[in-house]
Amino acid sequence: MSHPQPEAAGIDSGGAARLLGRCTFPPAGEELFCAVSGGADSLALLVLACAAGCRVTAIHVDHGLRPGSGAEADVVDAAARRLGAQFRKEQVWIEPGGNVEARARQARLGVLPPGTATGHTVDDQAETVLLNLCRGAGLDGLAGMRAGRTHPILALRRAETVALCAEVRLVPVADPSNTDLRLRRNRIRHEVLPLLCAVAERDVAPVLARQAGLLAADAELLAELASDIEAADATALRLVPAPIARRVLRAWLRDEQGHPPDAAAIERVMDVARGDAGGTDVGGGVRVRRSRGRLVVGRSLTGAGGAASRVAAVSAGVSADRAPTRAAHCDDAALGPVVVGEAELAARVAELGAQITRDYVGRPPLLIGVLKGAFLFMSDLARAIALPVECDFMAVASYGTSTRTSGVVRIVKDLDLDLSGRHVLVVEDIVDSGLTLSYLRRNLAARGPASLEVCALLVKAGLQRAPLDLRYVGFEIPPDFVVGYGLDMNEHYRNLPYVCRYIEVP
Repeated sequence: MSHPQPEAAGIDSGGAARLLGRCTFPPAGEELFCAVSGGADSLALLVLACAAGCRVTAIHVDHGLRPGSGAEADVVDAAARRLGAQFRKEQVWIEPGGNVEARARQARLGVLPPGTATGHTVDDQAETVLLNLCRGAGLDGLAGMRAGRTHPILALRRAETVALCAEVRLVPVADPSNTDLRLRRNRIRHEVLPLLCAVAERDVAPVLARQAGLLAADAELLAELASDIEAADATALRLVPAPIARRVLRAWLRDEQGHPPDAAAIERVMDVARGDAGGTDVGGGVRVRRSRGRLVVGRSLTGAGGAASRVAAVSAGVSADRAPTRAAHCDDAALGPVVVGEAELAARVAELGAQITRDYVGRPPLLIGVLKGAFLFMSDLARAIALPVECDFMAVASYGTSTRTSGVVRIVKDLDLDLSGRHVLVVEDIVDSGLTLSYLRRNLAARGPASLEVCALLVKAGLQRAPLDLRYVGFEIPPDFVVGYGLDMNEHYRNLPYVCRYIEVP
């Protein structure tokens, strides 16, 4: 593809002419929106897009995250005028709190037109691959960004964009946040990549970028193989290789932002397809169940609020393993099959703690444990939350000495702390009818908390007599009476390290 000479765009640069051959801009004359922050990479993108003959509009997004950020728009406006491009400024507001980088990116994408080009380079690709590796991303994540219209300078190095700006006498904006080591990408850039280069005794950025390209080709092949598989056909999912089935499910279950469920949720849906479980929640208020050989997507027990945590499904079938042998209980005929094992509990509590930490950054919650059943769960959960949480307890009664709830709730012990203006997270051991929880919600909401959410370890499937709105759920279990991990029968079995079925002995 031939491009006009850079001089036609108002610049005099042999460097731009040389770099264009490695870029993937659309044909000359096509409209192209370019996201231009004012840094070297985005200014080089603007120079090269104009040199390629595109009808360019430079869009600058001001996040308002630091004093004087508005002046950066003037730098981009001046560069656009010099190069003969149009200019547009967008303003977004980012609330204080954690995960600023991701929230700023989401806000930025919300105001940029579809297909906007960005100035990502080989170096950005290497950082992205390492970041996705740290997040536990699969094949698509490790494939990184794809070269093309939206990433037209992905084959260039950061040093080349800096040199091009110097050549055409553009002075890039120096963004101080690019050296802030509190941001994970900056630690990758300034600490991890230099260390990898030293260990490998070579520049690893192009190696990582080349690896991403190879994985992208593999990902495209798998996507093509998966395109003919119907996601709702449980039999088809069982018959195809697991990597293809997982890809089909990830594409089918993407949320409104285009994000697929995590790997654990996909594996639970695979269990549903195989018939090993009747249904499972996958997060975001979405539940997948099996009916007559088909997978059906519906509303989750956690509601459709979009903020629901992942829910682990426990099969309604009887486990082949009885409760692990333990000196005090090994001969107890009342202990039935294990419903949730010790290792599963530990893993899920760690996941919930990490999720709560992300959600409550900048506003540590007050944990309210519902005694007595939640005391073990709350103890482990509090240690899994990397925030300075406070704890209080209240005790209610609805079971007495029976294995069925009476539906009558009594407050046996009330709270010691004032809830006014606090972010309250109720920690429950188990939810069956939902009547006790509904009562607690009304009672606590009347005390003026800033927010009120619920984290329940267990939810019994099919017993709800009141609407549930649970932000965090550990496991959905069959509608059996269970004991262990804080749950009791007439004050026995709370100290079991697992949850198992209780069998009434004649």
